[in-house]
Amino acid sequence: MKRVDHNDVEKLSRGQATKAKIGNRSIGHRLTEKERILFEAAKRQGYLKIPHSGVRRNVIRIYQLWCEVEARTCLIKEAGQ
Repeated sequence: MKRVDHNDVEKLSRGQATKAKIGNRSIGHRLTEKERILFEAAKRQGYLKIPHSGVRRNVIRIYQLWCEVEARTCLIKEAGQ
């Protein structure tokens, strides 16, 4: 199995093929514009803040993969916490 890197996570989040062959067609990974904004903010802030509604699990999966690549703890906060 190839090592997953930042480029693979970025490509997966855009619905493109990855070198490491990560992802699964039955599991969503592609991010919407709103989810991409949340993901980019999470990379800068060090945690993912999820609003009460309007976000699919895709952004959570991508952020978890990103944290894995970065070898850091995956922090996810729901709005209101």
